[in-house]
Amino acid sequence: MQEAVIQFDRLKPQFTETKKKLSQARHLPGEVYSSADIYALEKEKIFMTHWLSIGRTEEVPNVGDYMTFQVMNESIVISRPAPDQISVFMNQCLHRGVEVASGCGNAQDFSCPYHAWLYNIDGTLISAPGMKTCEVDLKGSALHRLQMRIWRGWIFVNFSDNPVPFEDFIEPYERNLWWFQTDQCKMADKVVIDVACNWKFLVENLIDIYHVGVIHTSTFGGFVKGEKLKFNLEKDGGWHTSYEARPHSKGGKQVFPTLPWATKAPSGIACKAGIYPNLNLSMRADSVRMWHVWPISPSKTRIICYLLFPEAAFSIPNYDEELKKYREFVKQIIAEDAVMVESLQNTAGSKFFKSGPMSPLEEALHHMEKHYIDLMTN
Repeated sequence: MQEAVIQFDRLKPQFTETKKKLSQARHLPGEVYSSADIYALEKEKIFMTHWLSIGRTEEVPNVGDYMTFQVMNESIVISRPAPDQISVFMNQCLHRGVEVASGCGNAQDFSCPYHAWLYNIDGTLISAPGMKTCEVDLKGSALHRLQMRIWRGWIFVNFSDNPVPFEDFIEPYERNLWWFQTDQCKMADKVVIDVACNWKFLVENLIDIYHVGVIHTSTFGGFVKGEKLKFNLEKDGGWHTSYEARPHSKGGKQVFPTLPWATKAPSGIACKAGIYPNLNLSMRADSVRMWHVWPISPSKTRIICYLLFPEAAFSIPNYDEELKKYREFVKQIIAEDAVMVESLQNTAGSKFFKSGPMSPLEEALHHMEKHYIDLMTN
């Protein structure tokens, strides 16, 4: 970590440029997107301290259901021990640390594949074979549980023992996002795509209105009037906005029924929000998407985009065909972005690269980049 601290000290003059007012500011230096040492520090200062959405409650609907997940190489298990209970715990056997669960499914317990230590579906230790003469007291032992909260159908976890209270963290979004009522939606599918770039490039790209009319002309770029867009900036790097666009379909035509809470809104309603560090929330009149951006390595990122519709959407004629079109449309948008952010990544490590000035359309990026500097230098 010391190497990253030294790097940050050296980059302070460039950070000063980023923190200037928007009309004078420059983007972050390339090193913060390419350095392995900085990436490791981001894990400790950001992903191990922030509330993170790791999935939907409906992904583990039945007692005994579980799924495994990784956050920057930290393996966890999400399980449903009882109808009204969800547990999240580290996927590390108490003996040697071997992962006790893999994939997803339904089970009554987890058996460590190395020495057969047995755990309940909630992570509680049931038995430890061959340990009768061990004098270490294992009574009441359990896999390390993470702090967990549910918000509008999403499972949030925090790796810290003393996190910011979830209610304080989520308050700006609960107060302002009238349009994000995903507890009234059903998950139709999720799109998972790996992109060869640093995670911050994708987080920034998801709110970079500046590029929409350039590279997305064949999908939705012509429907977004970015020059009229106004951002509402929240504490800790968050933001939200609304603007005029069209539903996500090839021709911009609405295919699925209108969301129950949007029936009185204009048909061209479009809303977006960002919850730092890695969430992007997006709504059109007939659908909601939740974009999760997960770091895999300094130069590789996984996008998991959840597609949610109102209940009535699942019974429309040709639903399967229309969902396929919708999914492919989202994948095409990601593919268009991937070409650009992978090019950004190729340039980030160049000694000749100098960060450029920000556009007035990059207000939310400016807000997030300044917050990143504060997090990483405090």
